[in-house]
Amino acid sequence: MIGGVVRLRRLLVLLVVPLVASCTQPWQATGGLTPTAAPSNPASAVVPSSAGPTAPAAIEPVSACSQIGVLITADRGDAAMGYREMPLTVRNCGTEPYEVRGRPEIVVLDEDRLPLKVAVVANRHYTPAPRRLVLKPGEAARSVLSWRNTVTNIAGWSDTGASLVVAVSAGDERQLVAVPAPLDLGNTGRLEASPWF
Repeated sequence: MIGGVVRLRRLLVLLVVPLVASCTQPWQATGGLTPTAAPSNPASAVVPSSAGPTAPAAIEPVSACSQIGVLITADRGDAAMGYREMPLTVRNCGTEPYEVRGRPEIVVLDEDRLPLKVAVVANRHYTPAPRRLVLKPGEAARSVLSWRNTVTNIAGWSDTGASLVVAVSAGDERQLVAVPAPLDLGNTGRLEASPWF
């Protein structure tokens, strides 16, 4: 009887030890694989967009220079009597000349990074002729965005842009651009952009 109990205990030990080891270190039970290490630089990690398939792909500003050689930023603008202006700057932060054509291609995003139904049209206040510019390393060009904070609907709802997705020219790589203040677009559904100058 005692011998049977001892054999039963030994059998249990032989079954439980490998089971515990496989639970605490599952990657060793699959041929010696080790878990993937987290990236040491959080800025370089790929973050999935919550905006879904309708949102445009964007490049974060921190990685823009290394990828396309330019950085787009938004500066604090002016506001008066419901009229707003905000300049965009594109700076060649690379080592090669960079060609800029026409005016920027822009998508306005809300606070959830979802695209707003905002038409981006030619600026009526800043009207330099669209032209081709070649920015040498360190050089910059500007575009001015204009809009009116007009609310005409009875419910009083309005569109507010929290960030922009901007391509220097149509079809170029896009960058996610932070804005210094929300774009209070009212319910006009309209944003004006000048050519780069």
